[in-house]
Order: sequence, then C-alpha cells, then structure tokens
Amino acid sequence: MTGAALALPTSSHSGSSLEGGPAVDYTTSTHTVQEKPWGQDTESSDSELQSVEHDGIRPIDGLFGWIPTLAVTVNYMFVFGASNSYGVFSTYYLNIKFAGTSATTLSWIGTLITSLMLICNIFTGALADKKGYRVTAYTGTVICTLAYILASFSKHVWQLILTQGVLLGIGLSFLIAPSFSIPSQWFSKRRGLASGIAMAGSSIGGLWFTAATQTMIDNLGAEWALRILGILTLVVTSLMNMLYYRRVPAKPRKGLLELSATKRLVFWLVSLESSLMDVGFWVVTFYIGTAARHLGGTSQDGSNLLLVLNAGSVVGRVMAGVVADRFGNINTLFISYLLTSILLMSIWLTATSIAPLFVLCALYGLISPTFIALNPVIIAKQFDTDTLASVMGMVNGLAGLGILGGNLAQGAIFDKYDKREQFTNTVIFSGTFIMLAGVTTFIMRSHVISKQSDKRLFQKV
Repeated sequence: MTGAALALPTSSHSGSSLEGGPAVDYTTSTHTVQEKPWGQDTESSDSELQSVEHDGIRPIDGLFGWIPTLAVTVNYMFVFGASNSYGVFSTYYLNIKFAGTSATTLSWIGTLITSLMLICNIFTGALADKKGYRVTAYTGTVICTLAYILASFSKHVWQLILTQGVLLGIGLSFLIAPSFSIPSQWFSKRRGLASGIAMAGSSIGGLWFTAATQTMIDNLGAEWALRILGILTLVVTSLMNMLYYRRVPAKPRKGLLELSATKRLVFWLVSLESSLMDVGFWVVTFYIGTAARHLGGTSQDGSNLLLVLNAGSVVGRVMAGVVADRFGNINTLFISYLLTSILLMSIWLTATSIAPLFVLCALYGLISPTFIALNPVIIAKQFDTDTLASVMGMVNGLAGLGILGGNLAQGAIFDKYDKREQFTNTVIFSGTFIMLAGVTTFIMRSHVISKQSDKRLFQKV
C-alpha cells in the first residue's frame, strides 16, 4: 500500500486489532523505544516510525491519516469551544445573573471545566489506549450532552459548578483522550502541521461557540443556549467519533497508567512547563470581557474580544506547527512563552481604552496557544507511538492542577487585591507564571541537547 492510499487494509493477523482495521501481530508489527532512566532520553526516530508500514498497519504520512485528523479538528471545536467560549457565560454570570457572587466562587465553574478536562485525562488517556478510541470518545459525548442539559435547569451557582463545571469537564476529558494522540500517530514529516491543523479546530470552535453563545444568551436566554449546545455536541461529535482510527495498536499491559514514562526527566519537564503555562494562560479568556466593561464597553464588546482572540488562535495554531517543523518544536515553544508574557503585561497594564485590548487579543491568540499544539508533538518525539494517549494524558493531568490552582488564585487576587476594579495584580501574577514556563522550556531544551551527539547551542530542537 502506498502512502496515499485511502482503502482500508483487509489482511488479518493475530493479536489485538486496530479500531476499524485488522488485527495485528505485536511481535512483528510494532516498534519499541526502550524507556531509559533519568538523563538517558531518546527520541523515536523517523526511520523507526517509517518502518511500521507492514502487517496491516497503515502507512505513516499517508493521505488516509487526514481523515481521523480532520475528525479531531471538528471535535476540538466542541471540546475547546466549550472552554474558550466560557468567557461569555463568565461575563453574564459575573455581571448579571450572579452579580452579587464573588469572582472566586464563580471562577470555580470555568476552572473545573478546563482543569478536570486535563486532570481526568490521566485516566481517560489510559482508557483510550486500553479500551479503544471510539468507546472513550462516545462516553465523552454522552457525558457532555448530559452536562449541558442539566446545567440548563440549574438555578444556583453550586448547581452550575457540579454540571457545567464538574460533569462537563469530565466529559470533555473523555473526548480529548484519543484526540491528542491521533495526529502524531499518523504523521512524522508533517507532524507539527497536522497537530497545528487539528488544534486550529479548538480556535474555530471558540469563534463560532463564542458568537453563537452570546447571540443565544441575548435572544433565548442562557438556559436555551446550554440546551442547544448540548444537542449540537451530541449530533456532531457522534458522527466524528466514527472516524477515530488508530494507526498503531496499543501494546497490551497490565497496569492502567504508563508509569515507565515517569522515569524520564523529559516527562517531568514537559509536565512542569505545561502546568506553569496553564496557571496564567486563561486570564484573558475569563477576564477580558469584564475588563472591557470597566473601560466603558458592553457585553457585546467582551464577546467581540473573545472572537478576535479565537480568530488569532486559528492562524496561530496552524502557524505554530509550520514554524516548529522548520525551526524545532522546543525552540518555537520557548520563544512563544517569552513573547506571550511580555505582550500580556505590557499591553493590558497600559490600556486606557478598549482598542489596546483588541490588539492584545489578536496577538495573544496568535502566539500563546503554541503549547497546546506542540506539547503533543514533543511527547510523540520522545515516547513510544503506541502509548501516546496514556503519556499525554498523564502530562495533561498534571497540567490540569496548574489550571485549577491558577484560575482560583486569579479569582482571589481579583477580589482581594484588585478590588474588582482593576487587573494589575491579576495580570502580573499570570504573566510571571508564563515567563516561568519559558524558563522551564529552556531547561528542557538544554537537557535534550545534552543527550545528543550534536551539542551546538543554536540548532533545531
């Protein structure tokens, strides 16, 4: 079969089967990258990946790989659209429906959506490898739909915390578990581009989710907005889940988690930089709408800012993959962290009108989401292809703790130190942690180079 073939292979072999594909003999068809202890990291080379093209396993870098990758793109519209557009609900809850409730309390809803989506990924990622991509994804579809419907009948903040926060976060975790690993499984030479295109779906989703949510809240009310989002999630993700094919089967293992990954320093460095970034990353999504109101804007201005943010992200996530394929994943990630921190603090802290906030959203959307597109690629280059969902799930789980702590801290700082009248302390807090993510990425870069034969400082990493 050539790399561009679309037809499904029909040969059959012994062992467990790929979803939607033939059974595979593990003794002849999978490659193994031996996990080494601290300080002995190795990458899965392209030649190793290219060799996995026989005994029923579909070829890497083939045309067929775009089918599951584009299915992931569509599902990401609903997964990250739910979290990216929460800023619309946040502005509505904070300023209208629950105006007398503290920002710290209300921040629990958005915080739990994003943090549980990643924290639970420790287990849902392992389940995706163990039980199958489609079973895991369909479980997420059902839970997300239920969460939206139940949230639409909620009358109190604690009910929204349990439904739109906890339940939706868990459901999204089941949906993203297989999604993170699919592009990296199917591509090697164009891995960064494939990952960037898939992740662009999250920003596209943020665009129309944000616009649609604001329109539905204004014309139908928040309750019907939640119900319609639930119905759309059920219909669209159910169709996309059918196209979730694995290229390489997961290796049979006794345990649920891929604990061997924790023996490698690069695992902890990726987890740390991602966690630090997630502490500060969501400040724009959750507070830019309220900032617009403080500068004399309206709820529609806040919605428009989120639209600009997500529009920038569409371009940024694709370009991140293109740039990373050319200059290196870790290099690109390091530069993006430094630029994000500088832009966030320099523009927001000096803004005296809404116009600079639009500039901030455009640039922040263009640069900041680079880590979302590139961390799965870095993991794919450092760990065995058939354990990607498990390892990425563990990294995401630790990153989710950063979201949980960061968002709650932002809410507390906004209430106590900024007095809900300014954002100086909140922005400095967030920008500092993003800068620390950049420092950690530089350390990771140095570590990776130190284990290579080529130890030049300026090189593609």
